[in-house]
Amino acid sequence: MEDIGPYSIAPAQMKYTAIIQGERVEVELNRASDFPGRIEARIGGRTYVVEGQEVEPGLYSFIRENRSFEIAVIESAEGYVVSIGRSRVPIEIVDSRTALRRAAHHGQDGAIEIRAPMPGKIVKVLVTENAEVEANQGLVVMEAMKMQNEIKSPKKGTVRKLAVSEGAAVSAGDLLAAIE
Repeated sequence: MEDIGPYSIAPAQMKYTAIIQGERVEVELNRASDFPGRIEARIGGRTYVVEGQEVEPGLYSFIRENRSFEIAVIESAEGYVVSIGRSRVPIEIVDSRTALRRAAHHGQDGAIEIRAPMPGKIVKVLVTENAEVEANQGLVVMEAMKMQNEIKSPKKGTVRKLAVSEGAAVSAGDLLAAIE
């Protein structure tokens, strides 16, 4: 989160895959350049424009279409619980680290999308599409904040999609590879 005066909002652009009430949803947050508290959120194909600020840690106040509402966000063992009024919604953010943790504890069935954990540049691709990979095998080397990070496969499987090439710039949440 970035603190801008009374506003504490997301960086300029963030992409996530979330599991909301058991459904996988793509989430993209964009900070408006013309107003520090304005956020455009694309959630599951729908677009919302809100003005908001962090009132205190974990409590946010938003205005959308001249209606004010508060959202409480509490971290849980499975991710987060978001409370809006009397509704409580469990939300899990899925990223490459989450996928690695799940694979280590529960095993993984089906396809897994490996996404960039932060903005950076792909400096080396270590696999090809349709290649067989082992759990914890490196897929790509990504440079971010002057450090190189090897992004690894969370499970044994086949690289069904390789979405990046060497030299490519990636944003947080961009698809790097899909393993099945």
